[in-house]
Amino acid sequence: MYNYLMNLFKIIQSVLSAFIGIQKNSKFNEDDNLIEKYGFMPYFLVGLCLAIIFIFTLIFIVSQIIG
Repeated sequence: MYNYLMNLFKIIQSVLSAFIGIQKNSKFNEDDNLIEKYGFMPYFLVGLCLAIIFIFTLIFIVSQIIG
């Protein structure tokens, strides 16, 4: 269970780094190893969830400013 949570944490960090466009080469190689082990679906799902959270946060902020 601990290993699964650590891998999930690494995936979230990687996706957040991709959102802002920064990442070390060592992390990039580590991501390649995780993708070979688990596939791309965890990265896709985390990215999708974070994108949805970002969009709803923007909608909330704009609605608070406007109204």
